[in-house]
Amino acid sequence: MNGPEKKGRVIRTSGLGVFALVAVAAGLLWWMFLDEGVRRGIEETGASVVGARVDLAHVDVRASDGSIRLEGLQVANPDAPMTNLIEAEEISVDLLVPPLLEKKVVVESFVMRGVRFGTPREVSGALENPDPESGALWRQVNSWADQVQIPTLSLEGLGGTVDVAGIDADSLPTVRHARALTAATDSMRSAWEERARSLDPRPRLDSARALVERLESFRLTPLNALQAPGLVRSGQGTLSTLTTLEDDLAALDGSVKEGVASLQSGAGAFSGLRAEDFAYARGLLHLPSFDAPEISPALFGSTAVLWLKPVMYWARTAERFLPPGLDPRQRPGPKRARAEGTTVAFPGKATYPSFLLQEGEVGLEIGGSGAGAGAYTAHVRGLSSAPSLVNRPVEISVARDGARVGPVGLSLDAVLDHTGETIRDSVALRMDGVSLPAIELGALGGTLHLGDGSSTLQLARVGENIRARMRWTANAVTWSGGATPPSGAPAPSPDTLPGDPAGVAGVAGGLLGESGSPEWARAFVWRSLTGIRNVELEMSLEGTLDQPRLSISSNLGEAVARSLQEALGEEVAAAEARVRAEVERQARPHVENARSRVEAARTEVAGRIDSQRQEAEALRTRLESRLEELMRQARIGG
Repeated sequence: MNGPEKKGRVIRTSGLGVFALVAVAAGLLWWMFLDEGVRRGIEETGASVVGARVDLAHVDVRASDGSIRLEGLQVANPDAPMTNLIEAEEISVDLLVPPLLEKKVVVESFVMRGVRFGTPREVSGALENPDPESGALWRQVNSWADQVQIPTLSLEGLGGTVDVAGIDADSLPTVRHARALTAATDSMRSAWEERARSLDPRPRLDSARALVERLESFRLTPLNALQAPGLVRSGQGTLSTLTTLEDDLAALDGSVKEGVASLQSGAGAFSGLRAEDFAYARGLLHLPSFDAPEISPALFGSTAVLWLKPVMYWARTAERFLPPGLDPRQRPGPKRARAEGTTVAFPGKATYPSFLLQEGEVGLEIGGSGAGAGAYTAHVRGLSSAPSLVNRPVEISVARDGARVGPVGLSLDAVLDHTGETIRDSVALRMDGVSLPAIELGALGGTLHLGDGSSTLQLARVGENIRARMRWTANAVTWSGGATPPSGAPAPSPDTLPGDPAGVAGVAGGLLGESGSPEWARAFVWRSLTGIRNVELEMSLEGTLDQPRLSISSNLGEAVARSLQEALGEEVAAAEARVRAEVERQARPHVENARSRVEAARTEVAGRIDSQRQEAEALRTRLESRLEELMRQARIGG
C-alpha cells in the first residue's frame, strides 16, 4: 500500500520565474519602443488627415508623469509638397494619467514653440501610396476652388473693326429658349388636338341642338300627348350626354388654359434673356466691362480663392473632429488577414470623452523673424472630441502678448457649438499692422503692393450654411510694373489725370489714336490707379458648405470702371451698339415665331375648346329648362 500522494503546489517557483522574465522583457520592450510607436502613430494619423507627410524628429513620452514632448514637427503642404504648412521646434503636452487608463486624453497644458509657416522642405512631402481617405478635406476644398468661375478683364477687343460674324445664333440664350418654347408649344398643341379629336364633341353637340330645337318647337296637344313621355326620355338621355361632355370639355379647357399660361410665361422671359445674349456676344469680342462688381472679381478672384481656401478647410475640419450631437464616429478597423472593416463608436455616458481639454490657458510661442513671431496666449474651454457629452460649446480666445515684428494687435475669438444636431460656429479674427500680400494684376501688367494694413475675418456657420467675410485695408499701397504707352506715342502728362474732363478727353484721344488700342487703354487705367494710396478689398463666401458663392468688392474695381468709362466710353459704346444690333437681328425671327405659335395655340386651340364648352353649357341650360316645362305640362313624374 502506497503512502498518501503529495499535493501539487499552487505556484511553481520555476513558472513564476519564467513569468517574471517575460513581464520584465515586455516592459523593457515597451519602454524602449514606446517613443518610436507614438512617433509613428502621430506621423501616420497626421498623414491620413492632411494628405501629405507629417514628420517628427523626436518624441519623448513620460508615462508616469503623463507628459509628451515632440520635437521637429513638419507638416507638408499637400498642394506644394516641397513646402511645409507648419513647422514647430518643440511641443510640450501634459496629460491627466487616470483617463489614459480608459484610453481617454485630458490635456492639462499645451505649449508650442518655434512655430513657422510656409518653410521649405529638404525632401518631398508627397505620399508614395496615399490612403484613398487621406487628404479628403483638401480635395473637397480644391474641387470647390476649381469650379469657381473667375471673370477676366480683357482689353484685347479694342482697336480695329468690330467683327460680329463670330456671333452664332445657336449660342444665344434667347434663340435656344425660343426654339425650346416653339417645340413645347407644338407638342402641347398636338396633345390638346388629339384629346379634342378623341372627345369628338361636334356630333354630340349637333345632335343635342337638334333635340333641343325639336323640344322647343313641340306644342303639347291632346292629339300628341302620347309623344311627350318619349320626348322627355330622349331629352334626359341627351342631358346626361351633355353633362358628361361638358365635364370633359371643362377638364380639357382647364388643361389648355394652364398650358397656355405656362407658354405665355415662357414668352415673357425673352426680355431678360436679351441681357444674357448681349453679355455672351460682348464676351466674344473681349470688350471691357464698365461694371465695378464685375471688375473687382476679375482683378482679385484668384487672390480671394487662395486666401479663402483655408477658411473652407478649417470649417470642414471642425466638423470632422468635433462631430455634432451623438454622431457615431467611423474609423478604419484593426488590420486583419481578411477585410479590415470599420470601427463605429457610438458616444454614450462616460466619465470622459476620448479627448477633452476642460479649461486651460495655452502658451504659444512662434519663433523666427517673420510677422507672426512672438508670444501668444490662448484660453480654451470645453474642447472635446464628443461635444454632446460635455454639453457646452468650445470657446477659444487668442491674444498676442509680445511681438518681435509683425502685427501691432491681434485678437481671435471663436465659439464652436457642436452640442446639438445643428452646428453653430462663429469666429472673429482681427490683425492690425499686419503685412498684407502683393497682388499681381495680370490684366494691367503690374503689381499692387498692399504693405502693412489691417485684416479681419468674420465667419458664421449654421448647419450646412456658411457665411465668411475677409477684409483687407491698406493706407500706403505702392505699385510696380504696369502698362506703358507704346514707343513713339505721346505719354499723358501729370496734369491730365482722371477727374479733369478736358485733360481726360485729351489723354483719351492721344491714347486711343484713330480707333483705340489695348496698350493705350491699359496705360491709361494703370496711370489712374497709381495715384490711389488707400485700398479696401473685401472677399466673401456665402451659401452651403459644398457650393458657397464667392463675391468680391473693392474700391479699385470702381476706380478701374471709372477710368475705362472715361478713356473708352465712346468706342466701347459704338462697339456695343453693333453687337446689340447683330444680336437683335439674329434673335428677332426666332422670338417672333415662338410668340406667334403661342398666340395661335391660345386663339385657335384654347378658343375653340372654350367655345365648344360654352356651347355645351348653353344647350344644357336650354334642355333643362324645356324638359322642366314639358314635364310640368304633361304632368310627368308629378
